[in-house]
Amino acid sequence: MSRAALVLAATLIAVPAYAQMSFSVSAGAALPMGDASDFLEMGYNASVGLGIKPPIAPLGVRIEGMFNTWSYKSNAFGLDSWRTIAGTANVTFSSPAMPMGYLIGGLGMYNNAVSVSTGVEPDASTDFGFNIGAGLNFPLTGFSPFLEARYHHVSMDGGSMKFLPITFGLRF
Repeated sequence: MSRAALVLAATLIAVPAYAQMSFSVSAGAALPMGDASDFLEMGYNASVGLGIKPPIAPLGVRIEGMFNTWSYKSNAFGLDSWRTIAGTANVTFSSPAMPMGYLIGGLGMYNNAVSVSTGVEPDASTDFGFNIGAGLNFPLTGFSPFLEARYHHVSMDGGSMKFLPITFGLRF
């Protein structure tokens, strides 16, 4: 086995042993953007996440599940609400140059459904999307409050859904 392969194997084994793991919960407003803002009201977002970051490395990973919902501005067609449930895999970046701030972005699968008041089964689809954003950490002993804004773009048949959750959360 080559020396490079041994170093890589040792690194892959050692880094998880020293990595900092975190659990996060957050909630806040979900702003529809683009065409969606023409027919949807401001909604809400709730998320849970699991983060892994080596102590001195600038890059980390965060896996998240999120729930978003919006009401329609007009109920003329019997449409009650639009909801998006998503699972995302994200990379985080932080550096000494921005001690409280971080950047985040990643890919995900988004399940979108429209609820109707007529009792008909909601029309749903699962689509691919991406997100990119930034946040601020407010480190305290034992937990860390954070404020985050992230743009989400979901590709759908016949168009796309764009929204911006602005959330406040706690990381443990």
